Amino acid sequence: MDEKTFSIKTLGCKCNQYESAQIASQFLTSGFKAVPFGSPADIVIINTCTVTDKSNKKCRNYIRQGAKFSKYGKVIVTGCMVETHKAELENMDEVLQTFTNIQKGEIVSALLDTMDSIDIGFKDTLRKSVSSSYALPFMRTRGYIKIQDGCDGNCSYCIVPKVRGIPVSRTVQDVINHARYLIENNCPEIVLTGITIGKYNYEGITLAKLIKKIIELDGNFRIRVTSVEPTHIDNELIEVLQHPKVCKHIHLPLQSGSDAVLAHMNRPYNAPFYIQLVEKIKKLVPDIAIGTDIIVGYPTEEERDFTATLGLVQKLQFAYVHQFTYSPRQGTMSGNYRPLPYDVVHQRANTLREIAQNCSLQYRLQFLNTVRPAVIEKDGDDITALTDNYLKVGIKNNHHARSYVGKILPVIITTITQEKIEGSINIYP
Repeated sequence: MDEKTFSIKTLGCKCNQYESAQIASQFLTSGFKAVPFGSPADIVIINTCTVTDKSNKKCRNYIRQGAKFSKYGKVIVTGCMVETHKAELENMDEVLQTFTNIQKGEIVSALLDTMDSIDIGFKDTLRKSVSSSYALPFMRTRGYIKIQDGCDGNCSYCIVPKVRGIPVSRTVQDVINHARYLIENNCPEIVLTGITIGKYNYEGITLAKLIKKIIELDGNFRIRVTSVEPTHIDNELIEVLQHPKVCKHIHLPLQSGSDAVLAHMNRPYNAPFYIQLVEKIKKLVPDIAIGTDIIVGYPTEEERDFTATLGLVQKLQFAYVHQFTYSPRQGTMSGNYRPLPYDVVHQRANTLREIAQNCSLQYRLQFLNTVRPAVIEKDGDDITALTDNYLKVGIKNNHHARSYVGKILPVIITTITQEKIEGSINIYP
């Protein structure tokens, strides 16, 4: 019998990336071979995002694209868009079956009930139990651990609480077991992810305490913290970020530098609070890369509000900015507000992008001719390195580099421009 294949296209957050890795692990355990999305495959899965209407459009496009590469002309769809547009998706000719977020772990086993009708013919390979598998890195050197799910925030623009539910934390022991599993399988970087990981609290064990427990495990690995809400940062977490096994990188969503807009968004902080927090972290954790999210063109954003945002970005010199043009979301408090004129939003987005890119370059330039610990990775035909402070370095002129993939090694950064960073592995065979 021919080896059966699958591919997964993941859209959206790192939580989705983790869940896709878990699905992939279950398929691999069941005897499937993974192929890149866009290659012919027996099973094609689209893991969707619905954070904006633009996200929905992108998901629909990938569903249609994925169906062209599926042996049966149809795809399996899961993720947040299923939570909000289930009926619409199930009416698409290209969709075989949908699974909600809570059903993601059932995708492989559920195929047992449908494969006869679609003539897949691999029933025997699916008899293995898949319910307890941990997610290994899927074609990458970073292993994601989803430590919690859900959000109880009340941001006016956000649909996530409705599609992900209230915060629920994974047990400490299960997180530790998953981390140990990744380490034993030679995963050099453990990425802690979730919807609001700063809300992690299992029987009094907070995010900072959880990280301390993972640090105690034996092995050559490091931990990367993903996005944490500003109000969820405490002194203990900042202290943990100083540990050698914790990457010097954190993502702190801002959304706007205007107190008026932040209040209208129902964000639970103001600009002075955010500035003070970032300055404190930078003082206590030198070289740290701090990234952020900013929404451009929120319906109540006036010119003075946007100017305040620009000023804050220039003041704090973020390592990177993920900017989003406001997209009205049905089912949210701001969904029915009159949007700003397209030309205004487009101009503001371009202005912010230029300033943010310059700030990012200034952050990166301070590391020219310095050595940083980095995970060596294979990116297509290229070898790259991801530093502890989230710099992606192209490895040049090192014919031994491929033998180092998956290891944490010192990398010297020799070239930094707006377009690229280059360097070499700083060891001698």
